Amino acid sequence: MREHKCNSKPLFLNGAAATPASPSNKKFWEFRNAAETGGTAELLLYGDISRTSWWGDEVTPQAFAADLATIPAMDDLTVRICSGGGDVWAAQAIGAMLENRLGTVTAQIEGICASAATIVASHCKVVKAAEDATYMIHPIKVNPNGFVDMEGLKQLMDALTVMRTNVLNQYAKKTGHTVEEVAAWMDATSWWTAAEAKENGFIDEITESNQTAKIENRNGALFVNSIAVPGTFDDAPEFVRNRAVVAPATTEGFVNNTDPAGKPDKNDGGNDMEFKNADELRNGCPDLVKEIVDEAHAEAQKQERDRLAAIDEIADAVPSDLVAEAKYGDKACSAEQLAYRAALDAKKKGHKLLDDTEDDADTSGANSVGGAAPDGVSGTGTKNKNQTDAEKRAMVKNLFHPKKEG
Repeated sequence: MREHKCNSKPLFLNGAAATPASPSNKKFWEFRNAAETGGTAELLLYGDISRTSWWGDEVTPQAFAADLATIPAMDDLTVRICSGGGDVWAAQAIGAMLENRLGTVTAQIEGICASAATIVASHCKVVKAAEDATYMIHPIKVNPNGFVDMEGLKQLMDALTVMRTNVLNQYAKKTGHTVEEVAAWMDATSWWTAAEAKENGFIDEITESNQTAKIENRNGALFVNSIAVPGTFDDAPEFVRNRAVVAPATTEGFVNNTDPAGKPDKNDGGNDMEFKNADELRNGCPDLVKEIVDEAHAEAQKQERDRLAAIDEIADAVPSDLVAEAKYGDKACSAEQLAYRAALDAKKKGHKLLDDTEDDADTSGANSVGGAAPDGVSGTGTKNKNQTDAEKRAMVKNLFHPKKEG
């Protein structure tokens, strides 16, 4: 069990799996009513429990409760679990809501039920598991979010103690064993087969599975049915490691490889679809493609709004024709590029002014008119051509880059 950071507050986790972070408003659960399943309503918990913030954004206990309320309270509910764990608070909240239902709540473990996922399962009235499923419990851990002083550390210890007590009491209630017995199992980090978990009281019934669980070693990480499990592959017990064999990725059963596999299909526990081009992806996963395209469009629109806003901020200092070209012309550009173009334009105009000034002076004969010599200095008083040019260039330069006073 370890802590997950969210909104700068420590969140205690019971074995959060090492999967990529999901969008902050992404639900980690899915409900299916009886009409969709053709039988009993279902709650799917595949992957981390609260990979996202359970307490922030749109993913909240209230959101879960609202979804649960769409299933009539008297109806039976099957909770399908293939999870490596997650947020302890989320697991306890979900478990309490499930336990308070009037209908029978049955947990069906598919592949792996580890860490915080076992808290949810322990709240269910009946717990079933596929005969090749794996069950694991281990201690709660916390990783403080940043530096912690003595008082902060004490508060974390107090919270950890309360959390541990609650989980142990729930395990004892489910199994019929004493708190001391289940505490010994937890502290030892216990991995069990379905039969062993049943013997210890965590599972009530073992069921046959139509599909064999797939165990993988992905660069040292343990995955079951494409779900990440706490710890490393080597941390798993021998009975788990031995069931991972070298085989082609498309072979049914256990696979020991480093090829990434997708999130398991919630109907069959796996998805071996392979797409060779964009058209196949569009046809095979139209909803996913639409989501990606919509996100890309939204991001493009945001970037365009930001670009125009940045140009507007410097528009007063830039010629209007350059601003129009930068915004809507064939050579549209960013505010930074517009500033560079404006600098080049000013430089060109400065050179032209200098050349025009020299031409006017030559035409009027001003360059041939001598100046009075300073007192005590002999000479004709006529400056040479190079001096005149230098002064003119300095004058023009000062128009565009005036010297600071003082």
